[in-house]
Formats: sequence, C-alpha cells, structure tokens
Amino acid sequence: MIRNAIAAALVAFKFRKAIALGLLAVALTGCGPNTFGTFQKITDVATATVPANVVIPASNAYLVLKAGATRFAEYCIQQQMQPAVCEAGTRRVIVKAIRTGDNARIKLRASINDGAPAPVTVYNLLIGAVQDLQNSPANQTQFVGAK
Repeated sequence: MIRNAIAAALVAFKFRKAIALGLLAVALTGCGPNTFGTFQKITDVATATVPANVVIPASNAYLVLKAGATRFAEYCIQQQMQPAVCEAGTRRVIVKAIRTGDNARIKLRASINDGAPAPVTVYNLLIGAVQDLQNSPANQTQFVGAK
C-alpha cells in the first residue's frame, strides 16, 4: 500500500517536472540570440564580487556611524524623545539601517577578516546602511565626533 502511494507520488512529481520543462521550452522558443545574452548579464550581476580592500573601509565607516547612532539613541532617551530629531520616523530609519548594516557585516566577515572578495549584493546592503545613517540626524557632530 505504501509502495503504491510512493510510486504514485514519484510519477506525479516527474509529470509536473516534465510539464514545467515543456512550458519553459515553449516560452524560450521565441527568444532570439540577444535574449540569451541577457541571461548571461543577469548571471554576471548575480556572481559579481567586490575586493576586500573596498569592503573594509565601508565596514569601518559603518561602525563609526553605528556608534553615532547609539549616542543619538542615548540622547533621545535622555531627552524623553522631546526634540524634533527624535521623532518616530527618524528612529525607524536609523533602526532599519543598523539592522541591515549588522546583517551585512555578518555576511561580510570572511572578506573583512581574511581578505576574500565579497558578493556585490551584500556589499550594496552595507553601503545602503551607511548612506541611510549619513543622511540621518545621528550623523551630527555631537553624536559622531569631528568630521
């Protein structure tokens, strides 16, 4: 009984896989030679890397800005969220940038510690976090220090 059920499930899976491949073949039938070049470009972008000597300064800049964001949070707590710069929207942007930057740094550890090339997609996440923090009130001299 169980063998029959397993056999039926395998046949159904193979049938679905065959249908999917058939649909893909039909969809690609009208593609010209330029379309396959586009697929190659997508593959190139997905596998692009950034050298460690570019990742390390970006990571250091993020750490400085993160420290400023921490001091900004302490200031807002001290002031009981009263100053206009401590409004909820600003705090949300800063928290999101910190979370994104921390996650990117975790994924970039090999590049930072060993000098290995880093995936460009993860590097771009770190750069986005740096830019968000640079554009926030947490980047003021009183929080980050002299610029």
